Amino acid sequence: MAIYLTGGGDQETFKQLDKLFMEELPTSSIIGLFAQAADDQDEALERVEYYFNSKNISKIELITNPKTDLSIYAALMIEGGNTFNLISSVRDSNFFNSIKSFYKSGKPIYADSAGAIILGSDVHTAFLGDDGDEDQNALQDYRGLDILSPWCIHAHATPEDFEQVQDILYNIGSPVLALSEETGVILTENELTVYGTTDLWVFNFEGQFSVKPSHTFSF
Repeated sequence: MAIYLTGGGDQETFKQLDKLFMEELPTSSIIGLFAQAADDQDEALERVEYYFNSKNISKIELITNPKTDLSIYAALMIEGGNTFNLISSVRDSNFFNSIKSFYKSGKPIYADSAGAIILGSDVHTAFLGDDGDEDQNALQDYRGLDILSPWCIHAHATPEDFEQVQDILYNIGSPVLALSEETGVILTENELTVYGTTDLWVFNFEGQFSVKPSHTFSF
């Protein structure tokens, strides 16, 4: 199964990616939604229900109880917001391990912006850019869920951020996938395919390069 990531822009940009996600689901699937980083979780649920309307989805449920058994869901979705609040919420509960276990079960995960960032090896990338997130919790640990190891994810990326992205690469030792607000990707075990309307930028120790929409990059 695949992981679906978007860079935080208008959902209309990702119609093709969203269609593929919904087609992957079994009929009458129940989806679990993490929206702890959103300003209004109910509003986030309404937005997701509007865009993810399919015969394959019978219900989308907000996940708020840390004891929730994630195995009941056919897929997980992780909404954006403040990355540091999100990783703190996940780390301070059973969700840190249960999301990892869900991924290992082979079911799909769809993550937007901060949701995409926390799936990476480290969340320092959330500081980047003119509108980077504030770490009001003064975290001592910036490790992500490491599901996308060794990669970090930078959302809302612009070319003005690229020098900072290079610093992240060398300071942390993790390669970075930089997604603009119009970039989405689908990752499988050995490759990723780009969706949306702008290039994905890849930063590793061999340099940096872009992957155009509809093109595939093998790890």
